[in-house]
Amino acid sequence: MFYFINEYLLPKNSSVEHSAIQRARLFNHYQTPAKIVTKMYDRLLHKTLPSFDVPDDQVLNMFDYFQQATTFEPQILHTVDLQLPVEYAVEVGANFSRVFNGDDLVENVGFIPGTIGQVFYQEYVDNQGNRLSTDLWDSRGFKSATQYFGQNGKLTMERYYTPAGQVVIEQFFVADTNGNPIASRLILKDYQHMGDRFFQNTDDLFNFFIAELSRQDPGTTTFISDRPGTGVAPLLHLTDDARKYVTVPIYHAKDLNDPLHAPLDGFLQPAFDNAQHFDGFIVATATQAKHLQSRFPQAAITVMPTVATTPLSQAKLAPIGQRTQQLLYVGRLAPDRQVDQLIRVVALVKQQVPQVHCDLYGFGDEAYLKTLRDLIKELKLEANVRLMDYQPDLAQRYDQYQVMLNLDLVDGGPMAMPEAQAHGIPVVSYRFNYGPKDFIKDGEDGYLVEPGNQLAMADKVTQLLTDEKLLTAFSEAAFHKQHTAHTYLKTWHRWQKLMDI
Repeated sequence: MFYFINEYLLPKNSSVEHSAIQRARLFNHYQTPAKIVTKMYDRLLHKTLPSFDVPDDQVLNMFDYFQQATTFEPQILHTVDLQLPVEYAVEVGANFSRVFNGDDLVENVGFIPGTIGQVFYQEYVDNQGNRLSTDLWDSRGFKSATQYFGQNGKLTMERYYTPAGQVVIEQFFVADTNGNPIASRLILKDYQHMGDRFFQNTDDLFNFFIAELSRQDPGTTTFISDRPGTGVAPLLHLTDDARKYVTVPIYHAKDLNDPLHAPLDGFLQPAFDNAQHFDGFIVATATQAKHLQSRFPQAAITVMPTVATTPLSQAKLAPIGQRTQQLLYVGRLAPDRQVDQLIRVVALVKQQVPQVHCDLYGFGDEAYLKTLRDLIKELKLEANVRLMDYQPDLAQRYDQYQVMLNLDLVDGGPMAMPEAQAHGIPVVSYRFNYGPKDFIKDGEDGYLVEPGNQLAMADKVTQLLTDEKLLTAFSEAAFHKQHTAHTYLKTWHRWQKLMDI
């Protein structure tokens, strides 16, 4: 079995999660069982998966596993199904209902966001309105956990249940120096009828969980850590014969100008300090592989595409000149992505192409988003630039656009670049580590621009938007490259070779 270790799968994900989803889909397509493993307790997980066309059986969550809830048949639960005492009165609200015993509020029943009254939690209060405990309901319709609170309102204990109501995990909390709860002990209750097991926190439990997956696998187990902060530690604790790989989804050094000598990212440092413990490291670009191999000659480093495509004979290119939108950006909306510079580039392009339009896809901190909205207003670009938020159906939207922009400081290889190219979208990007030099053939299927040169960036974008013949040539070159070099079968053969499948 192949397990891809991640922290979570959320309604809004990064390229780390998207890469894992694509890989699991590829492996299972070629009849090689693979699952995405997630660590975080998430009652909405199984409600989220259909948004990404991910089957339940391709994801294994740690809490689902210990709660014996991996295959629970979903059911819809409303307040009326809670069998509240007949003397209670329910005051229905938009996001939660208040439950009264006479004049006294006794509990609040919260609803799952985006549903009509589907139960998400029951919050119990005393006659002073202080929270005593909260029952947490899984989106599939069973009581999943209970949180207990002390007189100061702080969390003191949690219990987790099977769908049948059996307690399987208890976690206790104490106050830290600031008075906030911190995990002090976790008990896995009578695990496999062999008594209680004790852990300090969920990190320790996750180490045990990964070891259990390996122990219970009758065949060869292979783990790939997708998110280093989640996967490296449990794999370092794993001492059996399971195969262990670490993906490097980020720029690895702390200094963006010195990938060869600067200290490593804190989550990657333990992995490369113990390179002999791992069967290999996986990166998205040849440039990063070269830099890491130079620093760590003892490590086995492999380049693997994050995007696979249908073969050219089966692919259809939407004519670039007939697309209704022009520019797009895909990625986090954050200062290190220099989205403010991108907006200023659009303002420069507007001087030559007054009707230019750019859509920014991604999510970010609300304070930063406000600075972007203010900048758009300041530059009078309200009709030219839109913040589109995160859209899970982005793959269906690419064919509407003509050119992708990227002005990042650093990256581990933007997944959106090859995705866009697979839809015949040329990419105009700053040069940075890593991705642009590896993904873009300058002057053939996109342009590389020196960092910070907004005028040059605007000039290249304007050239493409005002010369349909040039734009078409770049589009066809990008499309041809991705659907020739990185087909599903070719990508699968690379995984076969790496993993001896």
